[in-house]
Amino acid sequence: MKKPELLAPAGSLEHLRMAVDYGADAVYAGIPRWSLRVRGNGFSREDFAAGIAYAHEHGRKFFAVLNVIPHMRRVNAFDEALHEVAALKPDAFIMADPGLIDRAITLYPEIPVHLSVQANTVNAGTVKFWQKIGVKRCILARELSLSEIAMIREACPDMELEVFIHGALCIAVSGRCLISGLLARRDANLGACNNSCRWNYRTKNLALVDAQGTHPVGLEGEHISFAPQEQSALDQRDLPSLYAEIEETSRRQGEWMPLEEDEHGSYLMNSKDLCALPVLKELMELGVDSLKIEGRSRSPFYAGGISRAYRLAIDAIAEGRDIPEESYTIVGSIPARGYTTALLEAHKPNATQDYETNAPSPGKWQVVGQILSQADNGDIYIKVKNKFEAKNKILVYTPQGPLSLDGSTLRDKNGNPVAVAPGDGYYVYLACPHKLDLATAVLLRDDS
Repeated sequence: MKKPELLAPAGSLEHLRMAVDYGADAVYAGIPRWSLRVRGNGFSREDFAAGIAYAHEHGRKFFAVLNVIPHMRRVNAFDEALHEVAALKPDAFIMADPGLIDRAITLYPEIPVHLSVQANTVNAGTVKFWQKIGVKRCILARELSLSEIAMIREACPDMELEVFIHGALCIAVSGRCLISGLLARRDANLGACNNSCRWNYRTKNLALVDAQGTHPVGLEGEHISFAPQEQSALDQRDLPSLYAEIEETSRRQGEWMPLEEDEHGSYLMNSKDLCALPVLKELMELGVDSLKIEGRSRSPFYAGGISRAYRLAIDAIAEGRDIPEESYTIVGSIPARGYTTALLEAHKPNATQDYETNAPSPGKWQVVGQILSQADNGDIYIKVKNKFEAKNKILVYTPQGPLSLDGSTLRDKNGNPVAVAPGDGYYVYLACPHKLDLATAVLLRDDS
């Protein structure tokens, strides 16, 4: 079985190092102003140079993301940005806009172009078209099922294919969403999405109207009711719809917008996160070239931890073994909105949508501090980020897996025993019997 590349997100140089050290084969990072992560993009030109060097020193690849879809007023500045990043010699450009792709291939034919998921590639004909243009890899749309990916693979045997396997999902087609732009004038296609699909909304002024939207049909309080004779007489095309006003309660209090619900329901927009571990073996059997983790805006530990989860899983499947339990423990312990295999498999709607919350569950693992130094006797000096107590289960996570620490050894910065590390602004010591690489070790409170 072919072992695919594991591609991880790098929102900063720290993210990149964590992903590489925790097992990613390649990383991708956005060019400021030219990728779809204006927020959470911590790369300067110097960081790009250092990141590419670090990846290459460790035998990994670095892909530069330039996948915005720019308006005319911005395209004139593209060449300058392209020249600057090309001089650093990344292993590929990830791009979406046909005009910019043509420019990159013309100016730098030696640097492969990977077609971004934003281009919404859903069939083999499109893959072949981009292959003729000179694109070396297509990142397939998230809207594809396993069977559709199999058909594209069969029809395009000599084209590299990449598939997303983990991370946040948009309600839009391949992330090309207009909601943020409409509500807040922050264009998702220029990298400024404010995740308004995740906000919590509530209803007001419910009214049931007919198919033409003109006549009330019947409403008891906030509960819809039909008289039996009305319901049986209604033709499917004439079903009434529920009209309501909804308020985004936490960010735009007092601002109301109309919402209509027809016979299909009113679709709340908060998708669960993607996790492809249950179908990873099938994806690998299809011969996909690269498996991609979403999350440039997530924490460095997310980049490292999820990379380790899939590194273990990919290696196990390639060797004919079952996915190890640690992979499931990692993805189940890091904050997420619940998990789904999304459109890779057929699902009922409630298996893919989170109808109850607008924020990730906190997960079982919380990052509680930054390890600043380690003494000769093993004690670690910690800058506290989140509260933890001596009675908590404390872990240090490393590229080799979790290590347990004895919370009863907790001391303040003066060496006095304490029961609690209160939170940000405090410094404490813990005994640690393991020699740590401080660049990749992460201190966690395990709430399981």
